[in-house]
Amino acid sequence: MARVFEFIKDITDRKDLWKIAVKVKDKWNATKEGKDFFQIVVVDSKGDDIFVLVPIELKQKFENEIPITVNNTYTMQNFQVTKNDDQFKPSHHEFKLRFTGGTLVEDVNVHQIADPVAKFKSFGDILNGDFREDYLYDVIGLVDEVGYQQPHPGNRKVQVNFILRDLGNNVINCTLWENYALKFFNVQNKANEGPTIVFMKYAKVKHAGLLTGNTFNIVSLAAGIESGTITNVTETPSQMMSQSSGGSQFTPYTAEQKFTHNAEVMPLSKIVQLAEDTKCVTVVDTVKIKPNKSGWYYLTCYKCPKQCFGDAPPYRCIDKHETETEIIRYKMDIEVGAGDVKATCVFWDRECAQLLGISASDLRAEMLGIGITNPLVYPVQMDDITGRTIAVKLKWQVKWKTGSVMAIHDGGDFVNEIQSSFPPGDGPQGNLIKYDKTIAKSEDNSSAESTQNTQDMVIPTISLSASDEIDPDNIDLTTPPPKRLGKQLESSHEIVNVDNVVGSKASSTKMMKKPKKE
Repeated sequence: MARVFEFIKDITDRKDLWKIAVKVKDKWNATKEGKDFFQIVVVDSKGDDIFVLVPIELKQKFENEIPITVNNTYTMQNFQVTKNDDQFKPSHHEFKLRFTGGTLVEDVNVHQIADPVAKFKSFGDILNGDFREDYLYDVIGLVDEVGYQQPHPGNRKVQVNFILRDLGNNVINCTLWENYALKFFNVQNKANEGPTIVFMKYAKVKHAGLLTGNTFNIVSLAAGIESGTITNVTETPSQMMSQSSGGSQFTPYTAEQKFTHNAEVMPLSKIVQLAEDTKCVTVVDTVKIKPNKSGWYYLTCYKCPKQCFGDAPPYRCIDKHETETEIIRYKMDIEVGAGDVKATCVFWDRECAQLLGISASDLRAEMLGIGITNPLVYPVQMDDITGRTIAVKLKWQVKWKTGSVMAIHDGGDFVNEIQSSFPPGDGPQGNLIKYDKTIAKSEDNSSAESTQNTQDMVIPTISLSASDEIDPDNIDLTTPPPKRLGKQLESSHEIVNVDNVVGSKASSTKMMKKPKKE
């Protein structure tokens, strides 16, 4: 089923797979660390707008291959949605969008969207303090009086101060700098008689009655400002769920034993702090799908589990194997969370099919049946993946800060059993089946924050390394990994001993002991 269009006012960070029909209202270039990118404000048919950042690595694509131009309309879908927490906000929407490798832009000038109507901020509101200093506003007024002028660069920047008056005889003080001040002087010099009208877009109100107008070029105010904060993480010793080595007599593995075999059971807050690649079992909520440049499926080789490439058969993998038929497999980046901690995990074919209840090939066939061939168009069925509380077995990759999911388990009793070993507050927020809290033995009340928030540059999803482009379809139960040494883990502010994370008695070669049911 094709995804339907949604409206800008409905956009939240509960998902990234939004599909919107928009007109580009404004566009400007910006610079960060000497590299150019651009930003836009788009508006939909209802007149609502939202701020969009097109990062450095995608600037060429959306200026040359798929040019984004002011007043053109487009279909846009798949973004990274984050809180609109910039210091100065050209859009007053609660959220902002960022293009990623998985963003799809098409249907140029197909949609009929009226030109946006300017929403002028009244002088009365400004004088009464009815505004936010982090919002940028459109204002219009008549130049009533010109004050201090610095028309030529020298010891001070080019500047002009003046008073604007509206139709209600309310007045506000305004300041323009550099290029905008030069434009003002140019208009003043050419005007023989009659009033001068000033229309400022994205003006900043500093305090009641004082306005500065150099904010359309957002970078002049916002570049280099970092709003990210680092939270101190204090670790206290914790003991994981008790584990036993079992008897010498062979006993077949249960599904739950296979799930936890050769893995360390720990909450997500500890996983994101690991200093080396580790197989882990944890419980998470599936938050949202994070679109990437490859889309939701890939072609795989029939001789090996590696990805194939090509527009027509024979398809070839990196080992030069040729495949004549299409073998479709899921592969999706999914944001997972537990408490306040979030991370990105790669979910492979088996796990995605388990969550969706349909194979990748069948779902793709449905999409082909309605004329959709692009893997960047995520079927609406994908929304069923989010909002689930599941146990996951994953390989945490320190280099990429990403987990490669090896197995999932959504059985309520088993999920609660894993959850009961975590410190309070370290589990997901989903609705779990209640369990006897006397089972929990951990004394760790620490919390962790997995990401740092920056104003402009939000780190996009990174692909896994080449060694993990292979679907981990089989779990090896024969050779356990070597015991982890007592290396130290490094957090944002301090060095944390490994015993604080995995527990002094935890072992990667032992099975998890099921807690007794009271």
